[in-house]
Amino acid sequence: MARPDGRYKLTDVEKAAVIAEMRAALIEAARARQLLTYSDLALKLESVYVHPHSFVFAHLLRTVCASEWARTGVMLCALVVAKQTGIPGGGYFRSLAPAGSVDPLEAWRADVERVFDYWSNH
Repeated sequence: MARPDGRYKLTDVEKAAVIAEMRAALIEAARARQLLTYSDLALKLESVYVHPHSFVFAHLLRTVCASEWARTGVMLCALVVAKQTGIPGGGYFRSLAPAGSVDPLEAWRADVERVFDYWSNH
């Protein structure tokens, strides 16, 4: 279902709500051992809809990912993939080790398994 009311700017209260909703949706997906598309994640936001291709969406997703990495040591945002490719966008892969040092797809798949394993036990 298209949501034409997509937002590109949020208040601090809205940002905090979206971060909490993104985290909860990703943890739910991790426990179910499922991937989510960017648009599916955006549709799960209840407080305010944020367009999945907007800068603010990407920024908030990076915030969730960094916070979860610090808290749990797993890349929770590894579960968010593009509908067309079934893999994360370029921003995710730019966060990996320097180019050439690892196979990006192999590293991503390992991150996904670590997320699934972590959240199946918590």
